[in-house]
Amino acid sequence: MAQEERLTTETDSRGVCTLSLNNPEKHNAFDDKLIASLHTTLSEIEKDDAIRILVLSGKGDTFSSGADLKWMKAAAQRDEVTNQKDSEALAKLMRALYEYDKPTVARINGSAFGGALGLIACCDIAIAVRSAQFAFTELRLGLVPAVIAPYIIKAIGERHARRLFLSAERFSSDEAIKIDLVHQVCDNSELDKTINHATEKLLKAGPLSVQACKCLIRSLSPDFSDESSARLIAQLRASKEGQEGMSAFFEKRLPSWATTH
Repeated sequence: MAQEERLTTETDSRGVCTLSLNNPEKHNAFDDKLIASLHTTLSEIEKDDAIRILVLSGKGDTFSSGADLKWMKAAAQRDEVTNQKDSEALAKLMRALYEYDKPTVARINGSAFGGALGLIACCDIAIAVRSAQFAFTELRLGLVPAVIAPYIIKAIGERHARRLFLSAERFSSDEAIKIDLVHQVCDNSELDKTINHATEKLLKAGPLSVQACKCLIRSLSPDFSDESSARLIAQLRASKEGQEGMSAFFEKRLPSWATTH
């Protein structure tokens, strides 16, 4: 699939732009090329004064499975410096979405795993279908969710992050709403109606007021270093444990550190 086809944009007459990850055969997983393309597209939308709201979604039955594991396995064979560049690109994407001037709505049309939960946490509003499942899967691969952790912890708090990061367990949309990862859950058939209702409310606010308010909220939150989080994930991705985790996944076996009873 050509790179430009892996993202689609649709803008309605109200100025609501829906940006969709469009690789359903791979559960909308992202690699370095898609990360770069998504960052560029977000920037173009942000500069377009005719667009008032960004809705981020996925095509098919999955929002996104997170990072493409084949890409990550290949990356694990490269040196730490190269891995850090990849991680910094993802960190810049997350920050760009978090600091977006326009209102952002995550339209969670299906399950989301790993780095995809970072995209959700970076959006102002998150609405999920009831059937969606979520998980922070990184530790089972010998990695850590370093790049997305600052945004996740802002959204759900340190206590919930400790349990869900360390256990890597799946959790439901009902759990996601309890811990504030998502704001609203609806039936699949009601998703578009629910998103439309949310955007109608957002359109009643003045565009400059929205931008100023988002800036105000960010100014009251402690900042963090993209470089340090990118360095941590790069180190682990290139480590023996990270490579063992990737190999175990593709060989359909437990990694060396896992125990069963």
